[in-house]
Amino acid sequence: MAQEVNHYIATGKDRSKTISGQYGDLSGICLFEDGKFMLYGYATMVFGSYVFEKDYLLFYPDQLPQFQLYANHNPTLGDTVSVNFRGFEEGKTFVQFGDDNVQPVFNDGANCFDFPYLYEQSLPMSQLKFVVQKEDFDAGPAYQTFHYQNDQHLNDFIAIYNKPQRARTNFAAYLYLTEDKKLAISLSNYGGRKGFLRENQVDPTQKRWFEILAMKKEYENAGSIELTAIFSNAEYNISYPDLEEYNFDKATNQYISKSTKDNDQESDPHDRYLRQYTKQPLVPKPDKFDTKAVAAVSLFFTSCSQPDESYNHIKRRKD
Repeated sequence: MAQEVNHYIATGKDRSKTISGQYGDLSGICLFEDGKFMLYGYATMVFGSYVFEKDYLLFYPDQLPQFQLYANHNPTLGDTVSVNFRGFEEGKTFVQFGDDNVQPVFNDGANCFDFPYLYEQSLPMSQLKFVVQKEDFDAGPAYQTFHYQNDQHLNDFIAIYNKPQRARTNFAAYLYLTEDKKLAISLSNYGGRKGFLRENQVDPTQKRWFEILAMKKEYENAGSIELTAIFSNAEYNISYPDLEEYNFDKATNQYISKSTKDNDQESDPHDRYLRQYTKQPLVPKPDKFDTKAVAAVSLFFTSCSQPDESYNHIKRRKD
């Protein structure tokens, strides 16, 4: 930070309190007194922590794992196994069911996506394997693999791929005063050289700031960026319900809304029945990935130019 900024900002523990606030309007960054931050913008909301380093601030975003797997035992499926794929369209990803061949999740040039994407097979599945092609240029293998052993014989899965985001890479920033002595911040990743001007945080009745603090509290109450459980309805719409509003039905292993009534036209049918999917362990392994052994046909196919040949639901009978 420039010398004039050092005079403007208090030293020691008061520094974070002095600079806290919202920088930017529709996009920017929020700095909190406890050393946390929220980077926000179009389709972006990333939390993390920051530290002072001489005249700079160093930011460390919370990291998402590349793959997340959640599972449930769904008695209505019988011996059928169901896997819902979310986010796999965002990268060059592959999947292997049991001892089957590894295959691309989507075709090359996939577009015009029609969600959800669902795979079903008629027999239990002992293991899953996910592979992703790395998009960076660091040393090491070009592909990363992740394994799951289905020891609990679960049959209803939600698989999530989190494409690495620019917003989740570590970055730096410096604070400066504008010509009219207003505090601003320049980030190394967003906002250009001028960066973002701090919004006025003097008035404690500012509605926007309290909304931001509420979002921060909700995020922290979740306990982890990688949730231990998620909830989904039959259409695979993920939600985070207030379980006090639901009863658990052991026979069907699902949550049923307490407000559900026969012929109730006002209640949302999509929220009446929810299943809880718990986080499953995925183990990264340094496997050698032979691209020549990959199946030529992708799991799903979607193309704007070939709508009649596109499909988002596949059922396999394994005799």
